[in-house]
Amino acid sequence: MVFRLCGRPVDRAGKAHILGFAVVLGVALLLHYGLLPALGRRAGIRETPAYFLAVALVPVALWLIPAFSRALARGAFEAHRKLFGKGGVYVRLPGSEPIRLRDTLLMSIGPFAIDVLVMAEILFLQGTADLRQLVVGFVAFPILLLAGLLTSLLPGAWLLDALDLRLVNATRGEVIRPAEWFERTLGPVGAVAILVGFVTLLHTSGYSYESALFLLGLWAVRLFPAVFGAVCVYRLVIEPQVLPTLGAWCARSGIETRKSLPSVLSEWVAPKARNP
Repeated sequence: MVFRLCGRPVDRAGKAHILGFAVVLGVALLLHYGLLPALGRRAGIRETPAYFLAVALVPVALWLIPAFSRALARGAFEAHRKLFGKGGVYVRLPGSEPIRLRDTLLMSIGPFAIDVLVMAEILFLQGTADLRQLVVGFVAFPILLLAGLLTSLLPGAWLLDALDLRLVNATRGEVIRPAEWFERTLGPVGAVAILVGFVTLLHTSGYSYESALFLLGLWAVRLFPAVFGAVCVYRLVIEPQVLPTLGAWCARSGIETRKSLPSVLSEWVAPKARNP
C-alpha cells in the first residue's frame, strides 16, 4: 500500500513511522500493564486516554490549522532576526532532507521533556509533597493540558530547520543556522538537560536518585508514546502541507534561494573590499 500525503508519496516513511509508533506503544503498554503490576505498582487503565488527549490531541489539533503553524514559523524567524540578524542576510538552501524515523524519535524527546518539566515545576510551586499524585488521570489532566499547549509551539523551530535557512554575515565570514539557536534548548541535547533537571528537582524534594529515575521512567512509559505519535502526525501530514506556503513567504520576504554559500560570501565581500 502506497501512502500519499498532500499528493506526495511517502510510502516508506509512512510505513516506517506507523511501525515505529506501534513498537513504541507496544513496549510502553507491556511495561505499564505488565511490569508495573509485577513490581506492586498500580496501573490505571482509565488514565491513559487522558494523557493522550492532553499531550497528543491538543498539539495536533492546533498544528492542523495551517495558519497557526505558519505563524509559529514566522514568529520564530522574526525572533531570531531581531536578536541575531543585524548586519546579516538570510538565504535558503534548495536541498530537502527525507523524512526519517530516527529524526522523528529525536524530535520527540524535546516535547516529552517539556511535558515532564511542566508537571514537576507546577507541583513543586504548589508545594505538593508527593509527585505520585499525578498518577490520577483527572488530577493530572489540567497540568498535562498546559504542557500540551506549550509543546504545540515547537513547530516554529522545526519549520525553520525544514526551510534550511542560513544567516550569512559577510563582514565576519559567518554562516549560521537560525534553527541552531532553538535546538540548544529544544533539541535532543537540551531535552536531556531538562530531564536531568527533573531528576535533580525530585532529589531536592526528598526523593532518592533511584526513586527519581523510576518516576522519570514511569512518565516516559505513560507520555512518550503519545508525544511520539503527535510528532509522527506532524512530520507526515502537517509539515508537507505547510512548507510550500512558507517557501512562497520566504520569496515574498526577499529571502533568496542559493545553491552555493561560498559564492554568496564572495559576492558580498568583494564590493566591500573594493570600497573600504
